[in-house]
Amino acid sequence: MDKELKQLIHTGEGYHLEFKESLDKSLIEEVCAFANSSGGKVLLGVSNEGEIKGVKTDNNILSRIQDVVNRLEPKLNIKILVSDSIIIVDVPQGKEKPYGCSRGFLSELVQIAKN
Repeated sequence: MDKELKQLIHTGEGYHLEFKESLDKSLIEEVCAFANSSGGKVLLGVSNEGEIKGVKTDNNILSRIQDVVNRLEPKLNIKILVSDSIIIVDVPQGKEKPYGCSRGFLSELVQIAKN
């Protein structure tokens, strides 16, 4: 794992960073919120406390992540990067706001209030 990623994990969750131990249905909500704010990263394989748990990084899970993100309206191009057993979903600030998902139009402030 590279030094930059370790430093990012050490910084902890915030407006531009979300940790998830595994792929679940809330990923689309996080992506939507980041797209409607100023962008951010979701790290799969990291607990909320910043503990590295790791996830499978095979083509199956990468495909599933892309399928989840494709449900966003309008479409948004994201980057999916793999570093060891961590998947980084890099979400840019959206250019065609607002972005919506099955839960509506979310922003990062709504996500923080929910947690």
